[in-house]
Amino acid sequence: MKACVSVFFSVRNCKKLMISSLRYLTGSLAIACTLSVNVYATEDPMETVLQQLMRGNALFLIFILGIGGSFQSGYHVTSLSSPSPFIRRFINSTLYERYAAPPPGHTVTLIWSLIVSMYAVGGLFGAVSVKCFSGLLGRKKAVVCNSFIAIAAAGIMLTSKWAKSYEMIIVARILSGYSSALGANIHLMYLGEISPREIRGVVTMSSATFIAIGKLSAQFFGLSEILGRDELWNVVLCVPACLSVVQVIVMPYLPEAPRYLFIEKRDDEACKQALQSLWGQGDYKQEMAEMLTEQATMEAAPAKSPLVVLRDRTVRWQLITMSTMYCCNQLSGMAMISTFTFDIFQKAGIPTDQIRYITIGLGVTGIITSIACGFLIEHVGRRPLFWMGYGIMSACWLLVTVVLNLKGEHQVLSTVRSSFSPIECLPLSSSGFSAGSYSL
Repeated sequence: MKACVSVFFSVRNCKKLMISSLRYLTGSLAIACTLSVNVYATEDPMETVLQQLMRGNALFLIFILGIGGSFQSGYHVTSLSSPSPFIRRFINSTLYERYAAPPPGHTVTLIWSLIVSMYAVGGLFGAVSVKCFSGLLGRKKAVVCNSFIAIAAAGIMLTSKWAKSYEMIIVARILSGYSSALGANIHLMYLGEISPREIRGVVTMSSATFIAIGKLSAQFFGLSEILGRDELWNVVLCVPACLSVVQVIVMPYLPEAPRYLFIEKRDDEACKQALQSLWGQGDYKQEMAEMLTEQATMEAAPAKSPLVVLRDRTVRWQLITMSTMYCCNQLSGMAMISTFTFDIFQKAGIPTDQIRYITIGLGVTGIITSIACGFLIEHVGRRPLFWMGYGIMSACWLLVTVVLNLKGEHQVLSTVRSSFSPIECLPLSSSGFSAGSYSL
């Protein structure tokens, strides 16, 4: 009798699947999407990722996390490019007022270098403090606390011009770097713990999209028609703080990460409520059981120090692979190009009034690439995206190297050298970098 019942339900399920497929082929997507009930429990192939995200507050939470997380990192990476001439002028005038003498050129360069590099120093400390913040405060409170750090950094940056203190700019850059690194890492952690396994790749890829949007926003606000003027350079660097304020106001009304509530707080009911708030109604017993299984697997393996991991032969190739990929990402030079875009284009002979518009074009290229990678990553995989992205970037710069070092007096060589500009490879190289780094 039980076998007959199981066969009956199997046939019934197959019939439903065939009906759904026929509806998909005939274009009746709206009707087919109504068949599914829950983002975790549904087997309906018709349901799009967007429909799944809109069943609860998941899409809104992803947006709020993005504007206070990866967006801030992308914005601060490129925010110095547009106001760089004004900041150097500010340093020069400040030193002149203090010492009643024109400052040496190398002194201004040194202070400007400190302003640029201290962001990375703050980012290093922010990255290593993620575990402490997220474990002690929880994911949601850690996000709110990080937003307060970003607001404090913006306040120092905003008042530095009126206080005539370049030291305040350096302090603000350290805090901004700390906040950006901490926020970007907690952002990724939060996304991984709220998303179902089936769409986790797409959800976590949204962080890369927010980085690209942050870069484009910095370039947009740096336009002379917006905030890219001598009297407003400090305001340009403080724009992300407005989004941090929004995050502080909204985050208390959004759910904590379900995995944190269930595993670390041992609160089954709160975890269930968080899942229902994010993904719609359901009992979610299977999902909570999967969390327990995952936690048991993690606890079965003893914690290892970094030195022990480096000596462990079983993970040697994994470490080499990760190190190689991240070295390619960091040493590619794209971060330097993002920071010094204005200077690079100026040295290339591009008119000053056109440089900011060209940088916006690069920002748009990054956004298009990130969105395309978000759709491709689940179908193509991370490895092909990585090879394709960095392959394109390597080919571009190999071409630049060969052309710029062409020797000989042949007319063809002279024509190639005179007609080719390395700047023309930047958009394609930027797209390759985006595809390769987002696959990480």
